[in-house]
Amino acid sequence: MPIQVPRHLRLVPRVAASLLAVALVQPALAHAEPIAPPVRAHAAARAGDYVVDIEAPKDLREVLRRGLDVERWRGFADLREEQLRSLVEGVPAQARSVLEALGYFSPRVEVSLDTTQRPQRVVLRVDPGEPSRVVAVRLRVLGPDGHPVPSLQARLLHDWSLGQGSVFDSGSWQAAKRNALLRLSTRRYAAAHIVGSRALVDPTRHAVRLSVDFETGPDFRFGPLSVQGLQRYPESVVRNLAPWSQGDPYSQEQLLDLQANLQNSRYFRSATVGAPLSGSHGDVLPVDVNVAEQRAQRLGFGLGYSSNTRARTQVDYGNLNLFGSALRLNSSVKVETLQQSLEAQLRFPRRRDGASYGIDAQVLHSDIQGLTTRSQSLGLQRRRTDGPIETVQSLKFINEQEQLTGGPVSSNMALMPGYTWTRRRLDSSLDPTRGNLLSAQISGGTRALLSQQNFVRLYVHALQFVPLGPKNQLILRGELGQVLSPSANGIPQQELFRAGGIGSVRGYPYQSLGVMEDGAVVGGRALFTAGIDAVHWVLPRWGAALFVDAGNAADSFRGLHPVLGYGVGVRWRSPVGLVSINLAHGRAIASTRIEFNAGVSF
Repeated sequence: MPIQVPRHLRLVPRVAASLLAVALVQPALAHAEPIAPPVRAHAAARAGDYVVDIEAPKDLREVLRRGLDVERWRGFADLREEQLRSLVEGVPAQARSVLEALGYFSPRVEVSLDTTQRPQRVVLRVDPGEPSRVVAVRLRVLGPDGHPVPSLQARLLHDWSLGQGSVFDSGSWQAAKRNALLRLSTRRYAAAHIVGSRALVDPTRHAVRLSVDFETGPDFRFGPLSVQGLQRYPESVVRNLAPWSQGDPYSQEQLLDLQANLQNSRYFRSATVGAPLSGSHGDVLPVDVNVAEQRAQRLGFGLGYSSNTRARTQVDYGNLNLFGSALRLNSSVKVETLQQSLEAQLRFPRRRDGASYGIDAQVLHSDIQGLTTRSQSLGLQRRRTDGPIETVQSLKFINEQEQLTGGPVSSNMALMPGYTWTRRRLDSSLDPTRGNLLSAQISGGTRALLSQQNFVRLYVHALQFVPLGPKNQLILRGELGQVLSPSANGIPQQELFRAGGIGSVRGYPYQSLGVMEDGAVVGGRALFTAGIDAVHWVLPRWGAALFVDAGNAADSFRGLHPVLGYGVGVRWRSPVGLVSINLAHGRAIASTRIEFNAGVSF
């Protein structure tokens, strides 16, 4: 007895063939060069020039044009009349194939050739009809044991991009399957694959039912880690940067984290991390790491200028393998017009628990707004990074001598335990265009332990980048600080607050906002600043900005009166970071300043 196939399902083979034809043929049509049939000019009439008019909805015209042979051959000088007619006869089938790939399975297509005009006209009239929409989605995931895994099925269905009510088209269909497979293969199931997929189309009801079958393959776990390319550093430098332990569930994201950690560690010029399936043993997936080491020592020189501290000359020396034990030394001598410093930082390799330790030392001299300070500091740090979150536990000792213009020298001293929490979610550390940064700090000292004053210092800083289309962005900034203490006496100036200048309230000289004392500006116990920049990028690397700032520093919030600064500026995305030139007006002092910030190291 013959099998009767329902009428609306008879179209399924044709639809599948159409989707495949468009997926395979369209790229070829977009890039293929016409192959001219051999003709002799005196043997047959030439078609001459012709135009192709497509009467269709605007969003379909270009994709139809790219899928038509008659369009691709247009302008071929030796095309004969009979060849043109043959091309025209093929237009309806090609147009339907293109439309079916876009979800239009019941189009009306008409084509005509008008040879009475010069140039001749090929007219394609298309009424695409109603697009077909997804009415049902079935996803089945078979686990390592061959049985369905409902939790994985639910997770994939929740993230499925071509859901019910969506217009069906071949590009979205392929993308949905690809994304679902990535969600399996990048976590635990590196060998996951699709074993079958179907798109059942009912053109009379404009409905499509989707089904996909996945197999996860083994539930992989991380195996041993092998390292190639090390010459001067121990393997522990690499192993301690891995965010997993052997035997943990496989995750491609953690492989990428290791690669990022290696590249950010400064030990390596390049690093690649992989876990090829060909090396697996059952459900164990070994990891291969290849690195190229940086030179151990580096000497750098820098020149720069900022309207804050004016001209700058800098010499840097770094050693990535001090004493042959992977200790990192970074040191610098910086001479600026208003401030000079000598700094040294010693960083130990990261430990297996993800923490890294460091020692900082600094000698600083500054002469700003009538206040001269000389300070010596020594600090210990424990730093840990977990994704976008960085935490720092610290212990810092500061010994400081300060002198107001023409006055006596006084000393301040403090031993301060501290904690800093920072979250960075920026698309670029060098030139961010979107994202935010939030940082909060707490530190303090007590007279009972090497401090001249009892105090607690609180500080919060926030930065937000808001893109407004491809050429515009807003930059929002704010900071809030307070020192809780009986008075400011005995607290080092580094731990008090002053405002003004680039990065603070523009239009006012650097650190000119604070507490007035004997004609000099000294630090206060309260701080508030906020700013907004509106930037329009006229060219990819050049932009214009409008900005407004407000804020001040004082000995208390009750006595803090924010002042206003505003202006215009030019922005340049240089190879070493953002360069800014501002014409800034400080309303409270009725003064306009040119502020410039740029620097280059070589």
